[in-house]
Order: sequence, then structure tokens, then C-alpha cells
Amino acid sequence: MSNKIIKSYWGVELSPRFIDAGSKKLCIILPGIGYCLDRSYLDYSKQLAKEIGYDVLEIEYGYQINRSEFNIEKEFSIMVSESLEVIDNAIEKEYEEILIIGKSIGTSVQSFLNKDLSGRFKNIRNIYISPINKTLDEFNIESNSLVITGDKDPLLSIAHRVEIEKRKDVESFIIEGANHALDIEGNIMNTVDALKESLQIEKDFILK
Repeated sequence: MSNKIIKSYWGVELSPRFIDAGSKKLCIILPGIGYCLDRSYLDYSKQLAKEIGYDVLEIEYGYQINRSEFNIEKEFSIMVSESLEVIDNAIEKEYEEILIIGKSIGTSVQSFLNKDLSGRFKNIRNIYISPINKTLDEFNIESNSLVITGDKDPLLSIAHRVEIEKRKDVESFIIEGANHALDIEGNIMNTVDALKESLQIEKDFILK
């Protein structure tokens, strides 16, 4: 991985968390606005990718490092351009497969990343966790993807959820009663069960 220092708009230096397992496959993880890399779905997805044998590249946005507020209307494009620069700078190997896992606003960044990497890598797959309306309104869910979301997520419209479920080129797992964080409010045991089932579905998808 390159040692180039990337200065962020938010006044910090950007560098990815990179786990080099000597693999020919790379998993890139893009967090949400407040759903950071150490939260359950992203942390366990990282561990799953490591267990299966992927190198792992985790992105932390500049405003997260600096603990700043984030204005999605004014600063989204900055976040995207910085993330792409960090990722492009970090990838030095010619990987046979790229797996991108995005959560919430990370699923919108994911759309740009797919375009950015498509000229260099032919085998790119995606897991979208709690995609938001912005992702469906302005971009799209890539084919040969897995979507995990909750049917009580206020940031994804029913129309968009139905659209995802109808697509034959996309696998989907809809967690009944789950909110945007994929928590089932008032029922911690069901929340944990849903997490476990989601991870098994992710594993099955990755190993296909």
C-alpha cells in the first residue's frame, strides 16, 4: 500500500485500514454517516471476509476521523472524491475479485466506486446494507448483488424496497421489523438472530 499522505477537507490525514492477507481478492467496506466501522454489521462483515480469505480495505471518512458534523447536500461529493482517492491510492495489486460492502450513505459512495473500478477490475460484486433512497433515486443497485435491509427503515421507501425485491439479478434479505440500523426495537434477541442470519446469507453469497 502506498504511503502517500492524503489531506482531507475536514483537516485530517486520510489513510485506510488495510489488512493484507496475501489474497487475490479484496473486500472494500464503506460505512454510513453515523454507522461506523466498529458497528456490528460492518465489523462482522469484515471478520467474515477475512475468514473467507479476502484482503480487507476499510474506509473512514474525514468528518468521522475529525468528529465533525456532515452536511450531505454540500459535502457528499467531497466525501466521495476523497474516498475514491484513498482507495485508488491503496490498491496496488491486480485483484481477481473485488467485493464492495456499503452501509447507508456508503451505498451511494459504492455507486461511484463501481464506476471508478470497473475499467480496472472485471469481477466486482456488491453487498448493500440498508441502502437509502438517495442510492436508488440517483444511482442504482448493481446486478449480481445482495441487498440487506429492514422493512421498517424510514430511509428506504416501500416503493424502492419493492423494486429491489422484484429484481431477478439481485438477491435480497428483508428483515421484518428492522429499522435503519437493522435493529428490531424492543427485541434484542430477534436483532441478534437477524444479524446471525444476515451473516450466513452474506457468506453464502460471497462463496457462490
